[in-house]
Amino acid sequence: MHSTRASGIRRFTGLIVSLSAMACSQTTGPGDLVDDDPAAVPEAWSHAAIHVPFSLSALRTGDLGGMSLHCAGPLHRPSEYQEYVAAFADRPPAMWVDYYSLVDVRFTPAERLALFESNLAEYGGIPFLGISYTSTTPGGAARGWDPEVAAGLFDGEIRQLAGAVARDGRPIFVRPGFEFNGIWNNYQPETYQASFVRIRELFLEEEATNAIWVWNAHPAGKVAPFMAFYPGDEHVDWWGINLFGLAFDSPVEQTFVAEFLAGARTRGKPTMIPESIPHKFHLLDDPTTWDAWFVPYFDLVRSEGIGAFCYSNRDYTQVPAWSDWGDLRIERSPLKDEWAEMLAQTWVASGS
Repeated sequence: MHSTRASGIRRFTGLIVSLSAMACSQTTGPGDLVDDDPAAVPEAWSHAAIHVPFSLSALRTGDLGGMSLHCAGPLHRPSEYQEYVAAFADRPPAMWVDYYSLVDVRFTPAERLALFESNLAEYGGIPFLGISYTSTTPGGAARGWDPEVAAGLFDGEIRQLAGAVARDGRPIFVRPGFEFNGIWNNYQPETYQASFVRIRELFLEEEATNAIWVWNAHPAGKVAPFMAFYPGDEHVDWWGINLFGLAFDSPVEQTFVAEFLAGARTRGKPTMIPESIPHKFHLLDDPTTWDAWFVPYFDLVRSEGIGAFCYSNRDYTQVPAWSDWGDLRIERSPLKDEWAEMLAQTWVASGS
């Protein structure tokens, strides 16, 4: 199932990207990208064959006929994603989440690009790429590189990335500087806006017109009011809000989510959930999680007409920074059947 090229690239000894905090902000340890159990994935499955019957125009505008795109990932441990797809092979994800860091010094731009291109070659469906440009200082503080991105310091690498997207040709969702308002990223409103616009303009110059642009907030972000970061309607196709356990029991975060979704409605923008998990609920040993987290989660998706939901299907006990979040691989949990029933709903758009 794996090509020689893809398998070789995947055996880098570390993670190419840095994840944004609360879900994906800190850099994980060496070896996180290695397939932990490749033999567990049925060799007969072809991930590249997944097809999604929506046009670029429909995906850009969110005109999906009332349906919501089923999305999963990320690809940090390929076997985790592959096991998820195999477990729900009759309704595989329409979208898969990947990450790309412009400032991970452990790898060269060529190595980063090679991994992304190998993922494009191996996985069908709609790619959903998060572009990060934040790092951690030796003292442990967040360091946002949005001024440098805006000033053109990373133009060469961004152009290479845009070229890969253009050559692939599929509709590809792109979210620059995801969780823009989080203190764990330390982006600033004006330079973040400028960085988003610059990345988008470079993609257009490289003819990556198949990119669909997502502006992605986090409800725990405290840097500034979220609209202070807005690049403008002409640069943003979708609004995205990440949802984790606290999104359903913190009044402050509930208010943020409601205001964010209302803002999207005001501007006629489709909405999505780029990352979500019931972290610290420990799916494997607590079947009550379905009523406690998933029921209000899908109620929100339906009531707000959210056009895509992405579940971060990982064993977080293997990620030191978030080991107390539990093993959240739903295909190994008591909730597998409930999840499969949800995917079978007529309003869920999966791959085929």
